[in-house]
Amino acid sequence: MTAALLAAVCCGKPENNKETTEPDPEPQPVEASLVLTSPGDNKLSFSVERGSAEVTFTCTDTWTATTLPADANWVSIYPHSGAAGSGKITVTVTANESLDAHAATLYISYADKKAELSISQDALSRLRFNYTGAELLPKLAATYKTFLEDDLMPESFEMDNEGVTEVLPRGYYFEAMCLLLKDIAEGGDAWKTKTYALTRCYAPGAGTQYETYAPNEISLEQALWINDKQYSYAQSHGKLFANYCTVDGTYFSFARSLVVTARILSAFQDNGVLPEKVSSWQSDFLRGMTYDSGAVINTGASSCKLDDPVVVAARDAAIAGKTTTMEKAVAIFEYARDVWEWEDYYNTRKGAVKTMNEKGGNCCDLSHAIISMARSAGIPARYVHGPSTVYPSGSVWGHVWAELFVDGTWYICDASNNSCTFGVPVWDQEKTEIRGKYKDLPF
Repeated sequence: MTAALLAAVCCGKPENNKETTEPDPEPQPVEASLVLTSPGDNKLSFSVERGSAEVTFTCTDTWTATTLPADANWVSIYPHSGAAGSGKITVTVTANESLDAHAATLYISYADKKAELSISQDALSRLRFNYTGAELLPKLAATYKTFLEDDLMPESFEMDNEGVTEVLPRGYYFEAMCLLLKDIAEGGDAWKTKTYALTRCYAPGAGTQYETYAPNEISLEQALWINDKQYSYAQSHGKLFANYCTVDGTYFSFARSLVVTARILSAFQDNGVLPEKVSSWQSDFLRGMTYDSGAVINTGASSCKLDDPVVVAARDAAIAGKTTTMEKAVAIFEYARDVWEWEDYYNTRKGAVKTMNEKGGNCCDLSHAIISMARSAGIPARYVHGPSTVYPSGSVWGHVWAELFVDGTWYICDASNNSCTFGVPVWDQEKTEIRGKYKDLPF
């Protein structure tokens, strides 16, 4: 066969001279699929505490999720629906409040497909925030030890409720104090085994504002009366304690009630008997100023340490040669009045150190400076706010001054006017309204 013939054979077309194609395959239906991937055993178990866990799955189309029974308000899920592909649901349970275990079912659905997952939560062995008096007393008394160290009551403390750790913030533990002290005062030992079921009251947020109570001591009977008024108020006002209780026309703040009641319970814990009277102070008035209200945020005034070199230098210059507490207190006041100048502006702008460096300030800042020197010298000192201070001319102004505690008496120290003397201001004390007496000035 010749080369030309071979080429013809190799390059020839089919005899029918037509092109052919393969038909497209018929589309195959995709089987609906809903598969849980975690947890592997289709079960979620929770302790009595609040908790959450994730459920993962795959689904070939949009899906929805629900929990049954519908009234299982102790469990929540998110999200409740989603698109095809990999899915994830977060299951959250609240802390169990009952002696009954909880059970529910999570359903994830797509078309006629459904995946089920069981959810359970353990039961309490004892109701939450229920404690015997014997359990409460040591913890409540210990809050006063914290106060002695920090000049502040603790924000909260922990209690063990048969293996469950529960946190008691100030409102909760003041409620426990009110209930327990009342029973202890009635006598006997029944309080030790009695169970106190806390309704979980809240502390107000006003701190020592609305604090005008003057006596340095308070009787047990009066403290019990104040606590009863506070507890009754909270039970009828959404479980919120009042900012203050009115006592003989003055304000006894929640902050003071907290300290005083802790002081009484601490004395009982230490001595086995309730004191007939205790100090009514809600502070030792000897710690540095924190300016922890709007002063730092709004003005940039810095907090003051009592060992700041500027404070120490001013203190030493003021009390040089003085020996008694009274001599030192008078000298500190007169130094502030005579060496520093009054300036006209509102609220805190400088703080103690800047006032001393610039040798001047308004009534707030002059008070900061006096109080820092006094506390640095070991003399208790506090702020007083008179929103309507009445002067001999008949003028009425908002005003702030310092008070120093010497030999059992608080003395007014107003360095904003050269005519003021130690303990004697130029304004009318009887006509002047007092808004608050503070450890730290809240403005």
